[in-house]
Amino acid sequence: MPGQGQADQVARVLAHDEEVRRLYLTAVTSRVCAVDWTTAGRIASQPAAYAHRADFLATRFAGEALNPRDAGARWCSSVMLRELSPMIGRSPA
Repeated sequence: MPGQGQADQVARVLAHDEEVRRLYLTAVTSRVCAVDWTTAGRIASQPAAYAHRADFLATRFAGEALNPRDAGARWCSSVMLRELSPMIGRSPA
């Protein structure tokens, strides 16, 4: 698959470099969820605090998890979906 080597490298860096992971998760969250940087950082670091918005957040991250142009965004979205999964379907309508 074209670009898979680069995608693997991105995943390795995000998995092992805490600062890069924090910044990338914040950036993806800000862009995908249309929130400011500070709010995005809070969501990325403590998704359980946003259980009341889990369905909204999961919908946004699910779409981004299929982004063919950004391996980092796919990785981050998958991580956020994993963190949000216990709360999906439990937030108020």
